[in-house]
Amino acid sequence: MINMGDVYMIDLSEARKEQIAYIGITEDDLLLLKSKKTAFAAIVNILVDELYERIMLRPDLLKMIETHSTVERLKETQRWYFLSLTEGKIDESFIEKRLFIGSVHSRIGLTTEWYLGTYILYLNLAAAHLQRVLPDEWLPIYHAITKMFNLDSQLVLEAYEADEKRKVQALADERGHLLNGINAAVQELASMMVELSSSTQAVADTAFFTAETQEKSLQSVKELSQEIKHIQDMGSLMNEIASQTHLLGLNAAIEAAHVGDQGRGFEVVANEVRKLASSSKDALTQIHAKLQVISRLLNKVESESRLTTAQAQTQAASSQELSSFVQMIEKVTSELEQLKQDA
Repeated sequence: MINMGDVYMIDLSEARKEQIAYIGITEDDLLLLKSKKTAFAAIVNILVDELYERIMLRPDLLKMIETHSTVERLKETQRWYFLSLTEGKIDESFIEKRLFIGSVHSRIGLTTEWYLGTYILYLNLAAAHLQRVLPDEWLPIYHAITKMFNLDSQLVLEAYEADEKRKVQALADERGHLLNGINAAVQELASMMVELSSSTQAVADTAFFTAETQEKSLQSVKELSQEIKHIQDMGSLMNEIASQTHLLGLNAAIEAAHVGDQGRGFEVVANEVRKLASSSKDALTQIHAKLQVISRLLNKVESESRLTTAQAQTQAASSQELSSFVQMIEKVTSELEQLKQDA
């Protein structure tokens, strides 16, 4: 390795030295480029101007430049880069600067085909100007620049790859957070489903039992109403019998009066029959009044029972719908759990 005043021209880690050696960059290449620093300075401005004239012909590249920087700033950076090829040294600082530039271009969205394509364009323009100013020496210089551009291209791709890995890792981390969130949601949802399912089943059972009980009660009220109607019919019959008995008693009293003293005993019996018929009729009137009150109350109970039955049936239907909803949530929970496992 050449030592220029205790300053090593290639001062890198062993891995980087192997990379440089594989490309074919030697200390002689660095010395050659360093010796032509004046020629590089003479062509750098026109070279960079021509390079950006070509770049700005691409609307998408021009838009990217205007979004993230300016043409003049990039020209200044490009002039620095071209002259840095003549510094005669490749060290870790040299590598880090190239990696940083590649990372910046990756973050702003400049794809590798445009970046690497620009290297080819840059190299062709540089070759033409070197041939113009150094007609007898330009070819070895061109070969040395080609190897340096090759190194820079590899470093750019390395920066792009590192940036892509960071993006992938960020996506993986985000996905991990998302899966953790899904997992927590699934666990909480599953716990809620167990509790809700139990409560829903209990509500459904109670609602169906209430509806069934109300239905039976309504049926009992209907049967009781029928029995009251039968009693009313019997009361009407007894009322008719009492009327007939009263009429018979009256006729018997009239006949007893016709026969005089011989009909006294029969008249007493006739009077008692009339009293009994009258008492029976009064009692039947009271019974009929009570039955009418009971009948009105039963009609009210029947109406309220119908309403309660309808409400119980609605509650039972709602409980069934809630149960179906719980089953749907359980299915969603299962699908989320499967998504978590597949991920």
